[in-house]
Amino acid sequence: MKKILTAIAIAMLIGSCTDMDDKIVVEQIQNSAAFYNLINTELENQTQTFHMDAEDGYVKFISAHGVELSIDGNCLKLNGQPVSGAVDIEFVEIFDRGNMLVTNKLTMGLYNNEKHLLNSGGEFYINATQNGQQLTLDCSMQIAIPTSLTGGTDPNMMPFNGTLDAAGNITWEVATSTEQWIGTLNPNSSIPAYNAVLSNFGWFNCDAFSNTVGPHTTITAMVPTGYGNGNCLVLIATKSKPNSLGTIFGKYPVGMECHIIFVSEKDGKFLYAIKQNEILDGGTVTHEVSFSSAELQTATTAEMVAIVNALP
Repeated sequence: MKKILTAIAIAMLIGSCTDMDDKIVVEQIQNSAAFYNLINTELENQTQTFHMDAEDGYVKFISAHGVELSIDGNCLKLNGQPVSGAVDIEFVEIFDRGNMLVTNKLTMGLYNNEKHLLNSGGEFYINATQNGQQLTLDCSMQIAIPTSLTGGTDPNMMPFNGTLDAAGNITWEVATSTEQWIGTLNPNSSIPAYNAVLSNFGWFNCDAFSNTVGPHTTITAMVPTGYGNGNCLVLIATKSKPNSLGTIFGKYPVGMECHIIFVSEKDGKFLYAIKQNEILDGGTVTHEVSFSSAELQTATTAEMVAIVNALP
């Protein structure tokens, strides 16, 4: 997990927040250290650790949610040289919008150089180290994700690689060189799965674009006074899409039914407000929402996950 954290700066961009006197500014802006720590503590908490001996060759791991990860120890290299002995594997798996929120792993993908919302078949971080030193692969590893974890098989799912920017935010791009197919976990299994052959460690996602056709609009949010220094996020959850969560920094289909979520930090908890059942208006240049201080409530991380996952 140290490899994840060192890539994340305290500054974060999620569709930045300004006070009631202004509007959301779509630019990089500093978030509070407390908010940063809250999110990254949860990312640490969700990290699973496996161990293998590189000399054991082909090793299969089963995650807490039943995802199969297969790594050949003969493929692991340290500074270009073969590895022997104990190896540590870090693995993060995220499937629902509640956990996407509390870890800041949103589903925004690039389409024609614009950010659009994605529906996820699972977000994953995979890494391998030995005695704290980063390892690389010189051949592929395989991941198999049961489609039942995200509501069943979607034939439009594609492989995406995730890139963290200098501010620590993730953007997904179609991994054109990654082989992915929908089949079963293994020849002896009848469980449908998204399967992919990966050549690098890092962030990987099975995704399908939510909607990239027809007229689109942007979203502008007004937030309570005191939250204009970048210490909040404003996110969008599509109605009836539990495996998707985006930032308002993007373009969305006119008429889309959604929930718009203000979230920040207070006293080590999440501070939030939710505008449910918004219908994005195409009659103006941007769809506007306004949050007041009277709407704000606090929640623990577990409560925040439950609240967001319970949205219709």
